[in-house]
Amino acid sequence: MLLEIAEIEVRPGAEEEFARAMRETGLAHLATCEGVVSVSFGRGVENPGKFTFNVVWTSMDAHMAARALDAFGQFRAAFGDLTVGGGMSHYEMDAPIAGPSA
Repeated sequence: MLLEIAEIEVRPGAEEEFARAMRETGLAHLATCEGVVSVSFGRGVENPGKFTFNVVWTSMDAHMAARALDAFGQFRAAFGDLTVGGGMSHYEMDAPIAGPSA
């Protein structure tokens, strides 16, 4: 399993538009990509102009292959020019272990 953690800096004044685009269409498109196990999305507390999405993929190969899919293109198009920067990291993960509140 592969965990992708993306941090995205949004253009000042576009924070609500970005959040709405991700919730209404962006993440739904991403979630349909083959190889996606789960997707989560959040907004910064200390910096409300910074967002993160975390995607669990079956593998790095699946993640790379998804970039060519129409659904991935629609995911990226959902937030288009609303971002000004960001970065992502990828982590090889062991099988998840559920805690007591799972």
